[in-house]
Amino acid sequence: SHLSFVLLIAGVFCPLFRGRCSVVTQTVGGFAIVGLSVFPLQHVDLSGLVLGHVGVLSVSTIILLMQYLSCQSGLTNRRSEAENLILNVVWLLIGGVMYASTFGFFEVDTYALGYQPRMPWVVLAASGLAALARHWLLAVCLATAVLAHQWRLCESPNLWDCIIDPWLFFAAIFQLLWSAIHRK
Repeated sequence: SHLSFVLLIAGVFCPLFRGRCSVVTQTVGGFAIVGLSVFPLQHVDLSGLVLGHVGVLSVSTIILLMQYLSCQSGLTNRRSEAENLILNVVWLLIGGVMYASTFGFFEVDTYALGYQPRMPWVVLAASGLAALARHWLLAVCLATAVLAHQWRLCESPNLWDCIIDPWLFFAAIFQLLWSAIHRK
């Protein structure tokens, strides 16, 4: 919960200070957020309280937040528009299939597939295909989600919860709509 909290808070505040902070200021700010995450409030630390309301972030969301923050600090290059489009379409498809099934829009229970022992192999194969197509960030997100699931690092025993969360799904919808409006 602490890593998710730190990345979430840094991701929210990073655009406010972009280009106006030195490395020292960013480091001190990072330590301040870490210190804030363990601050006790209502018999729980602040990170647990916030994530109790927001929900647990998926491994993919954590990786994408880390990549976003590394771009904002100048450590890595920004993703291309084509890569953003492909990532958002993949998250939209995964979330659409999974959440439509969860809300009963069709008969097949795709969420239950996340408990199947063969499903990690399917996701690793998809990760391999993404790597072959040179979509490295997608390949890393999928492979890392499978590893976190297999090592039981995620709160949920379901593989889908390691791969995608509602925040990532809604962010993909928003970004696709935003890019469609600005393309016209």
